[in-house]
Amino acid sequence: MLSRRDFLRIAAIGTGALLLKGSDHPYIARPKGAEGNGLLVSTSDAGIIYKGRELCFVLWDHQLARYDYKPRNLVNPLPETCPLYSGALNPITPAWEAYWRGILHLCNPNVSDVDFEQSWESLVASDRAFTNSTGPASGNFALHSLTCGGATHELVSNDPVRTPKGPYLQIYTLNSRKPPPPIPSRAVDIDMTRHFFATTGSNIRLADGSYGVYGFPQFENCIIPLVNPLGMDMIDYKRVKFVQDLQRPFNT
Repeated sequence: MLSRRDFLRIAAIGTGALLLKGSDHPYIARPKGAEGNGLLVSTSDAGIIYKGRELCFVLWDHQLARYDYKPRNLVNPLPETCPLYSGALNPITPAWEAYWRGILHLCNPNVSDVDFEQSWESLVASDRAFTNSTGPASGNFALHSLTCGGATHELVSNDPVRTPKGPYLQIYTLNSRKPPPPIPSRAVDIDMTRHFFATTGSNIRLADGSYGVYGFPQFENCIIPLVNPLGMDMIDYKRVKFVQDLQRPFNT
């Protein structure tokens, strides 16, 4: 099995968040045809390169003043979902379903067909975080425009946009109105600024005073596409900090 630890290692995800210093993206190539989904492909055989891109880290709930630096619910900890500005619903077409299932297979290669189907049905059911009321059985299968605490996303600009809700930052997403990108042959070639790990908070206090953040139980590597009908969305400025490389989605 490709464990979370192994996946994070091969994806070269670091352990600390550093302040962004800015760059003109010297290591990233945008191949012809990739612009439609906003997918940036590395020129390196090692996989996607993240350094040199304008990135932000989605803070965990216990890092936020709005939750008094604690999980949202100490008694019954909640998923670390973070709504994006658009609040858009993104229909899951057969092509997008095949893509999402494909990257889950890629990141969880040793899961049996039976276990995979059970886990998939649990992940996308209508009472789950990312398909709330829009699971396959609803007749309106759609993925909500959400991310999770612990995600790293690429900024369109690090200048905040003033909105009626306060300052927001623009981030790139996959474009849900266009065909999904090809399923890569290696997990390391998934651009983790356009995808994220599904994370959940906990009431487990760690030695450093923070609270444990864990992955969703359905898959060892539970990867969710970041989607929007425009290929970009906005995230609350107070919910992120600038970083200069891909970050670990968990603190455990």
